[in-house]
Amino acid sequence: MEEVGRIYGDVGLGQFHLLLARPVERGDYVAVEDELHGKVLCQLDDLRRKSDLDLERAGALGNGEAGAIHESLLGVARIIGYRDAQGVVKCPTIPFRSGAHVFLAEEELIAEVLGLKHHSATGAYVGLLRNHSLKVELDINQLVQRHVSVLAKTGGGKSYLLGVLIEELLRHKVTCVIIDPHGEYGSLRSPAEKSPAQGRFGVEPQGFARQIHEFSPDPSLNPGAKPLTFSLRNTDPRELLVFMGLTNVKNYLGPLKQMLEAVAVANPEYTVHDLVRAAEAAEGAVAETLRERLEYVEQTRLLGPVGTSLHELVEEGVATLVNLRGVAPDVQELVVARIASTLFDNRKKGKVPPLFLVIEEAHNFAPQQGTATCSRILKNIASEGRKFGLGLCAVTQRAARIDKSVLSQCTTQLILQVTNPLDLKAIAQSIEGLTDGMTQMIQSLPVGVALVTGGGYHTPLFCEVRPRASRHGGESVQIVAA
Repeated sequence: MEEVGRIYGDVGLGQFHLLLARPVERGDYVAVEDELHGKVLCQLDDLRRKSDLDLERAGALGNGEAGAIHESLLGVARIIGYRDAQGVVKCPTIPFRSGAHVFLAEEELIAEVLGLKHHSATGAYVGLLRNHSLKVELDINQLVQRHVSVLAKTGGGKSYLLGVLIEELLRHKVTCVIIDPHGEYGSLRSPAEKSPAQGRFGVEPQGFARQIHEFSPDPSLNPGAKPLTFSLRNTDPRELLVFMGLTNVKNYLGPLKQMLEAVAVANPEYTVHDLVRAAEAAEGAVAETLRERLEYVEQTRLLGPVGTSLHELVEEGVATLVNLRGVAPDVQELVVARIASTLFDNRKKGKVPPLFLVIEEAHNFAPQQGTATCSRILKNIASEGRKFGLGLCAVTQRAARIDKSVLSQCTTQLILQVTNPLDLKAIAQSIEGLTDGMTQMIQSLPVGVALVTGGGYHTPLFCEVRPRASRHGGESVQIVAA
């Protein structure tokens, strides 16, 4: 192994300081030979240069009078550990000796300790370990059982990374429902153009047209999508109150039930307009509120005599895109609330296969401040969905604005560059084992590099995201031609 430095100063059980003999990068993996356990894997968490150049000599540099500058490259390394005979990752219980040699870690040791496996039966290949040729494969069972978040600032590449993840889920025939507010993921149908980068990562262009179904509440804005509607007669009074935006169930549930029963007796094929007329005929403040909210529901055109079939919406091994491009935000909330509730209820009853629910722009549907019609059901899925095989993937560029109870339940997190201090604070609070050095690195991550936590790995790691096999649909619009 190539020596890079020596340990100096006081040595702890979690980290140590080292004097570096050659340049290295923050985040590089190094190894120390432990007398009891053999090679122990560590990671450089921080770097700094120390020099003897003081202020007075610095001022004399312009005149060539400063003389020789003596400097040292110092680092702080975090101890990751070694694998024992049972395959368990452990840390040494005795500190390393001061003066011990520190080496660049070999890929074999990195793969062994981190648990990087090639072509795992349950692995979703998302990229390569940064500066190495080792594949990073997320455990799909953990993704669904423990939930996922994809976090990045605007333009940071979260849609691209999510596209990579969906490609892998489709390859493994995982059933998905994707809430797509901007209509970005229909491009999964088409293969990407061949590029040199694909060769390095071992990716071949591929489209997934046979595994993509697309629905929209407004197909006129989204050609190619099937109409998405919900059956009024299969909507119980509590669900209808959600559509109406009425959270005070105690005041409105009883009167609404009576109204539905009366209208159904007169016309079994009743419509929302029939309910509006029934509310107009009633008296009192409650009836007036019901009328106003029913008129609103009628305008959304989401509830019809015959809704989209559950088995159309959820098909095993298929990704269903719910394209909400051009749909008003309040209507988007209603759609997400109804779909999430239907999936959760039917998954508990075993009427649909285990599936993965992806929520783009999740801060709009489960906000930390204020309320959204779909907030409650998304929080329920985050806390209970794993018990029933309903995984949640929350995607957002504002980690500070998404409900903390939702974010904290996502034990697999894929984080690209984030610079907003509030978002960084929210991320640091939601991830165990995230060091200050890693938090600083998140702010300067290059495009295409993500910090991965969870997903079957016991320690956070940096991953170069692989190229898409399918076409990316989230490119920014060019205002001025180059």
